[in-house]
Amino acid sequence: METEIKTIEELIADVLDDINQKGFSSVQPFSIGNVELRMSQFAAVNGIVLGSNELYMSAKQLQHCMRASKNAKGLVVDAKELIAFPKNRFTMDLYYDGECFIYTDGVSKFIVHPNYKMKVSREVVKLVNFISATRRTDKKEFNGKRYVKIETDSNTK
Repeated sequence: METEIKTIEELIADVLDDINQKGFSSVQPFSIGNVELRMSQFAAVNGIVLGSNELYMSAKQLQHCMRASKNAKGLVVDAKELIAFPKNRFTMDLYYDGECFIYTDGVSKFIVHPNYKMKVSREVVKLVNFISATRRTDKKEFNGKRYVKIETDSNTK
């Protein structure tokens, strides 16, 4: 019997379906593609250790960004946006806040930890990992000094 190979979008959709139906998903963390060049260059120039060359998502983190307390505040990002994130991230603005990278499209923000410790197949590893996603509430959020905007040519601080 052949194993069906799913697209990243299908895998994210399956995890979100599991969460909606069962409240959790047992899908192992999975790669959504390579860390993009502007992130890896910025990390290298600024001494930020990246845990992997690929960006990972996990059921635990997807469940975290869909939790009821976030939903009650209107901060949950649409499933469609989460499913599209692996492709859309390349056209989003990218920032660094001193700890995590933040992708934003002006409506939502997606937080990525550069060196996140997690369990994959019973082994603890450090990976570049999607942490959460939130609806942006403050349009001026990225205007302050807290965030460094990462340009395509990898500007430095």
